[in-house]
Amino acid sequence: MAAREPDRKPVHIGIVIPTQFELAPLQELFPQLTLQKSSPWQIYQADLEQTKLTVIVSFIGPANAAAATEHLIGYGPDLLMHGGAAGAIDSSLMPGDIVLGAACKIISSKETLEVRKTLLIATTAIRYLKDGQSVHCDQLPGDEKLLKLALTANSALEKKFQQWQAPGWPAEHTARPAKVVAGVIGSLDGWTKGLEQLNFVRDSFSVDAEDMESAYIAQVAAIHGIANLAIRGISNNEYLRTLEKSEIIPAVEAAAARVAMVMQLVICGLAN
Repeated sequence: MAAREPDRKPVHIGIVIPTQFELAPLQELFPQLTLQKSSPWQIYQADLEQTKLTVIVSFIGPANAAAATEHLIGYGPDLLMHGGAAGAIDSSLMPGDIVLGAACKIISSKETLEVRKTLLIATTAIRYLKDGQSVHCDQLPGDEKLLKLALTANSALEKKFQQWQAPGWPAEHTARPAKVVAGVIGSLDGWTKGLEQLNFVRDSFSVDAEDMESAYIAQVAAIHGIANLAIRGISNNEYLRTLEKSEIIPAVEAAAARVAMVMQLVICGLAN
């Protein structure tokens, strides 16, 4: 990416984070982030040398993510990043790995997919109006420039990432370095469990990871024509080990810490 001209205005980066504990590691990396507004949305901002950050805490789930993104866009960001924890659908992904959203899809249960087919709306779950015209698509691509920036950070991140210490690593698998991969992220309002359901999602939608927000954020960004990239840290691999209830938040926090590192490197790359 070309060097930024000294008199060019800072890039304004909007960031959507689902929860306060997923935001915490980003605040550690950017202590300049200051709470600007606490009602009805929590808004944090920081003015850095070549970038401006505006961060919104959406809370979990599709409706919250979409509404928060629409609100954040009102602040005028040039581009969006969003991320947090995700579950592995590609069974080779392990806790601590990072999936970058080369594309995002809305996924569903087997029952929901069958109902959609009977209603003649096929499998296309992404549907929205843009400039009065209806748009139907199977997936939404992540921004290529942001994706490239995040991928070039891979070698630097391998040095930063320590061995996964949070819950979720299956005892029968030898520890290995974390991977940063470009993949397809599927979103739904739920948590896929059980081998049959996992295989259904993998085989029907060809996604690598699952969360509750990314595709809905990407859809709102697409309506506004704003570049966006999902960055998700794998917190659990249900093929190999199911998290106990008490283990979920520690695993999510550890995954979010790695997401924050990726975001930091992308932000620094955008400043150059």
